[in-house]
Amino acid sequence: MAETKQTNLYDLIHITPNSDGTFTRSPEFYPIVPPETNALSISKDVPLNPDKSTWVRIFLPRQSNKDKKLHIVVYVHGGGFVVGSAANPNYQDFCSYAASQLGALVVSVEYRLAPEHRLPAAYDDVLEALSWVKDGKDEWVKEYGDISSCILMGDSAGGNIVFQSGLMAAVKIDDFKPLNIKGLVLIQPFFSGLDRTGSELRLVNDPVLSLVVNDFFWELSLPVGANRGHEYSDPIKGGGSGSLDWVRDLGWRVWVVSSDGDPLYDRSVELVKLMEKRGLCVKNMFYEGGQHGMFVGNPSTYKAKELVDFVVGIFT
Repeated sequence: MAETKQTNLYDLIHITPNSDGTFTRSPEFYPIVPPETNALSISKDVPLNPDKSTWVRIFLPRQSNKDKKLHIVVYVHGGGFVVGSAANPNYQDFCSYAASQLGALVVSVEYRLAPEHRLPAAYDDVLEALSWVKDGKDEWVKEYGDISSCILMGDSAGGNIVFQSGLMAAVKIDDFKPLNIKGLVLIQPFFSGLDRTGSELRLVNDPVLSLVVNDFFWELSLPVGANRGHEYSDPIKGGGSGSLDWVRDLGWRVWVVSSDGDPLYDRSVELVKLMEKRGLCVKNMFYEGGQHGMFVGNPSTYKAKELVDFVVGIFT
């Protein structure tokens, strides 16, 4: 019975366990597309760490000029730490749009997924991407990127990764100089905890992110033996990480985006309140209604424009 239940949970998130301990993600449900050139941007894939099979997809606005350096956005995709890719069509569309509208070089990170690589593997990969940007090993980063103006931005699990890797980077900020990180943008960030929130209970059977799927993602991604009370999933626990003081003292801005139609909404509200209490520079954009994943995708059908307009302010 337990095995049948586990199999059904895998079916819910469209992955299949293999005998060697790896998992196959459904190509029909999680399609990938190559980098492309369109009216907004050109993009390309560049290896990050071949030993870990990580890479980045870089987006350069079409009208870029080497005489005018671009903001740098290190973007982290969502997917419960278990699925998703920088090569998914919705991230290709969104990052291309964001690069064009923000006037930014967007570096979208293909990090290692759980459960093959449990947390903190994804955090480590994003930190490595920051070091890679700092070193300017790619010609686009070196010729077009402004290393004095960088932010980290991510949605869902990517928002969690941005937050947690951002805390880690703040504590070791000297390791990333001369890269100047201005702030973090958390889009419907994926957090949890042992106690249920009102929005989780109200939207227990949410068609996008039900509580059962939410819990299963954490079961697959947290360190073995950890529960949802772990610091990776519950940033509120114990009054928050001491690393928040580093973020505050560095003057980083933290922008948080969510909607009350998202089961994760109350977690975002709690996190904003905590950061305000700790003295961080925080700004939020909270919508009524909507659903999880409403901000990232094709700008013609998603609220990508509202999101990008909100993000612009973090650079000023």
